[in-house]
Parts: sequence; C-alpha cells; structure tokens
Amino acid sequence: MEYKDLNTWIEISESAYAQNMEFFKKRVSSHSELSAVVKANAYGHGICEIAGLAVKHGADSLSVHSLDEALLLRESGFLQDILIMGPVALYRLSEVIKNNFRLGLFNLETLKELTRLTQEMGQRVRIHLKLETGTYRLGINEQELKYFLEILKNSPFITLEAAYTHFANIEDTTNHSYAYYQIDRFEKMISQIRSTGFPKIKKHAACSAATLLFPETHFDMVRLGISQYGLWPSRETFVSYKIKHTKNGEDVLQPVLTWKTRVGQIKHVPANYSIGYGRTYQTTRESRVAVLPIGYSDGYDRRLSNQSHVLIRGRRAPLRGRVCMNLIMVDITDNPGVQLEDEVVLLGSQGNETITADYLAGLISTINYEVTTRISQHIPRIVTPI
Repeated sequence: MEYKDLNTWIEISESAYAQNMEFFKKRVSSHSELSAVVKANAYGHGICEIAGLAVKHGADSLSVHSLDEALLLRESGFLQDILIMGPVALYRLSEVIKNNFRLGLFNLETLKELTRLTQEMGQRVRIHLKLETGTYRLGINEQELKYFLEILKNSPFITLEAAYTHFANIEDTTNHSYAYYQIDRFEKMISQIRSTGFPKIKKHAACSAATLLFPETHFDMVRLGISQYGLWPSRETFVSYKIKHTKNGEDVLQPVLTWKTRVGQIKHVPANYSIGYGRTYQTTRESRVAVLPIGYSDGYDRRLSNQSHVLIRGRRAPLRGRVCMNLIMVDITDNPGVQLEDEVVLLGSQGNETITADYLAGLISTINYEVTTRISQHIPRIVTPI
C-alpha cells in the first residue's frame, strides 16, 4: 500500500516506539516480564503492527482484553505468551486451552468449566487470578478467594501461574495513598494464596503509571499500556515523574502515532455565509476553505466542531462548522499556498507545529486514551521503519 492511494492513514514511527521501549527496559528489572498491552487495537495504533514492534524491541509477552484479539495475534504468527484479561464466554473456553493462552480468572463458573474441560481434553491451561483490591471492576474479593483456591487444589490440569490487580487511583492524582492501600491488600491476598499451597505464584500490578512512578510495584511482570505509545497516562503522572526523576524537564516519551489525510476540495466562501450543518459557523470575511475527507465515522470526534485545528504546510488551520460523518472543513485563508491533495496532519507534527492527543482530549473533556483508541480500525496503519 502506497500513501498516494490513501485519503487517510496512520503512520506508526518505529523509531519513536523503539525509543520508548528502550526507556522502559532500562527501568524494569530483567527479572520482571515486560508485557505489552495491545488491547483495543493497541490503543488505536494497530494491534498487529504494534505487536510486531513490541516483540522486536524487547517485549516478553502480550496482553489483550478479548479472546478474539488473542486469536488474531496467534493467526498472525505471534507465538509469544498472550494474557487475556477480559471475560471469555464459557462455551469458548476450549479455544483458550487449545491455543495455550494465559487467562485472567475472576468467575467461579469459569474456573469450574475450565476444570471440566481440561480434564476432558487432557490439556493444561494457565490462569492469572484477578484480585479485587479497591477498583471494583473485574476481580475476586478476599472473602471469595478461598473458594477459588479450594477448587484449584483439586484441578490437576489448571496451573495457577500468577495473580494480579489493577490500580484505581494511581494516574489521576499526585496523592498515591490509595495506591499504597491497594498494594497492602494485594500483598495480603498473595500471602493467602501462597500459604494455601501455591508458594511459587507470580504477581503483577504495574500499569504504565505504576511502571513510571513506583519501581516497587514491578514485581514479576509489568503491563505496559499507553506509555509504550509515547503518551502519558495523565498530567498528574507526568508531573509526578518530573518531580521525582528529572531536573531539566525533558519529555522521555515520544508519541508514536501520526494521523493524516488530504485536501479533498478548496473553495471560496463569501463573508457572512455559513459553513456546514446547522449553520454553526458564519464567516466574517471572504474565506478560503479546505474540505477534508475525514469525519466522526473515522473517529474524529464531533465535539471537535468549531474547536480544533489541523496542520497544513506546517501551519495551523482552524475547523469551521460541524464535524460531519465523512468530512470536515478548515479555514486556510491565511495559508494561500495550500493546494488540492496537500497532506494534512490531524494528530501529530508537521513543520514546527504539533497537534497532540492531549490537546484534542482537552477540547472535548476526555483523555488521550479515548482520542487514539476511537480512531477507526478501517484506517490503514503503516509502520515507518527506523
């Protein structure tokens, strides 16, 4: 696939990704498994493209949300360990066993069905118990844990490989007392597991923010999420890291993704005329407008209407009117050199200007995760090699 054939595409910088992974490899103990989290189409970056880069640049394993994501990776040739962290329908558990996936476990019904299936199939399965320490999403609470352990002791084909948890309030605050509370609960539950007959169980808890801020949470494995893509989990994480670890304020992470499109039409709009649906923008002068073949069906949020900018020929061009299903309009009156099919950056850098995921997220009162993850999967992801 060549760029000239595309109206919109994503460029994934291998150089930036490699730099990010090198940064984390230097900070994570060689005894800790580095698992690249590639769920949700690798946070919008392309699951197979990122998995390939992750394995190439030092990831020991991969983590996903769904069985279908895990199967896609297997079918694409990835033989590494893959942890499925989300629910798997009971009737599909045999696929987990056949493909030797690791499975996050938090339902007794799942454990009972795994016990039956593994004995029937004569195949083993590795599970990671998800422990509830205060996030109150998926997880096993302290009162339930003994029942899981009783069944596991009588399930010869199930290997309890690890137990893990997830932090509720480590990203959005500079006060990490709740995180330490969760670590304490986690350690108590790990002790319970080990004393019940599983002394060699591994443990993991570190997401991107914990990996950046708290080396004591690295344990036997870290689950590296958004930071591998060069994005900070939150402003608070960025500030906390700067205070703890840097003196000169340099950014240690490099964004990996650039989203591009092309000018589809250039038109002149007289003064005092409206642009787009609902007539939400009215020109105050004779204006030159570029129409771009991108819209909310592609993941460019409708709430960016009349708010955001794009980059054309290294200069910012403001959005005019509402984001449509497949089109947006931008003002290029002050950029007279723009021509039909010129390359446009929706997210990323061009010349000396940059549109960041955090900038777009701020305009629509959300987080950078949502901005990249919602970019449609139909848009090609192209890795630009080092």
